[in-house]
Amino acid sequence: MDTKNPKEELFQNFLYDYLKKKGLSNTAEIFKNEAHVTGHFPPEFDKQPHGLLHDFWSLYNDSKSRQQMPGPSSRTLAGVLDSLRKTTPQIILEGHSIQELACISSGQSLLSCDLSSDGKIVASGGIGKKPFICYLETGLSVTALESHLDTIFEVRFQPGSTVFATSSADKTVKLWDANSPERSFCNVVGHNGTVRSLDFHPLGGVLCTSDTCDVIKVWDLHKNVLVNEFKAGSLVRFQPGSGKLLAVANRNVITIIDTPTMVVIDQLQGHVKDINSICLDVTGNMIASVSEDEVRVWSDRRCIFEYQSNGKRFQSVIFHPRYPNVLVVAGFQCLELLILETEKRRNKGGASDVLITGLAATTARSEFNIASASSDSVVKIWK
Repeated sequence: MDTKNPKEELFQNFLYDYLKKKGLSNTAEIFKNEAHVTGHFPPEFDKQPHGLLHDFWSLYNDSKSRQQMPGPSSRTLAGVLDSLRKTTPQIILEGHSIQELACISSGQSLLSCDLSSDGKIVASGGIGKKPFICYLETGLSVTALESHLDTIFEVRFQPGSTVFATSSADKTVKLWDANSPERSFCNVVGHNGTVRSLDFHPLGGVLCTSDTCDVIKVWDLHKNVLVNEFKAGSLVRFQPGSGKLLAVANRNVITIIDTPTMVVIDQLQGHVKDINSICLDVTGNMIASVSEDEVRVWSDRRCIFEYQSNGKRFQSVIFHPRYPNVLVVAGFQCLELLILETEKRRNKGGASDVLITGLAATTARSEFNIASASSDSVVKIWK
């Protein structure tokens, strides 16, 4: 009679219990029957299992296995995701939906994440000081060897590229290539305060960085020189497509700047509390901004929608990549869909046990459209 490896048996029991607690009851029962889960717990467990369990281990890994962890093949990953789609609870509102596909532990409390333009790579960062990169087609994940000297506050990909940048409390910005992320290939120095935010110009070659002293610097990446500097705010986002406008959040006000001249052309006022996150839709005609107590949407230099958080402490906002009239809003233990036309909302409780600190999206035709980062060290992938 075949005898189970006791360490594999322990992992099976832990995985079965995890799936049940996450509300994946059907998947848990299928797994229990297929793996013959016994309920007996051997005294220890210290290595990765093989076969079927390897696929689940790659999606639900812990901090002990986050360094170049072997992941499932794309074919195997697709099978696991298909199973999750059939059993994972979704947010569904008037035909619009968002569903969790994968959950990956980084081992560090995260403050930001971003998706590459093709939707194949997620880069994130936080108090661990090192970027954490997830390759979604293969299931691999890796933490960079090189480190900032302090917390990473924001991560942004260069459009159409595997290059991403990280801003840090150590007053520097580092550029990385996700294809060889062990070490950064460029350090950008010159700020006198924490580099709070950054963004690449959508046409390439230009990087905008901002710090907690409200100083904004514009860098020519081809020549590696500083080309402009002015004081405006600490959160920056270029207008998608042309990049002709730059949106800058300063406390509770959004300043709109004409990028060719760097002249202020408008200021959007209405938030009471400080703005935590801003984003523009793919057309560049609408801006969404979120403070702890509310979400606002702006168009033609005026506020056209306003949503109150009702005590949920909003932190981040993006336009849904498949539904242009829908926002995805995240905060403390909440993830919500907001439909602009009807002002209806649908909340997904339990999207994170703590604070979702960052959201990212791509409009690419990809298996993976949305990513989130949270203070409990988790990167989640959604569609």
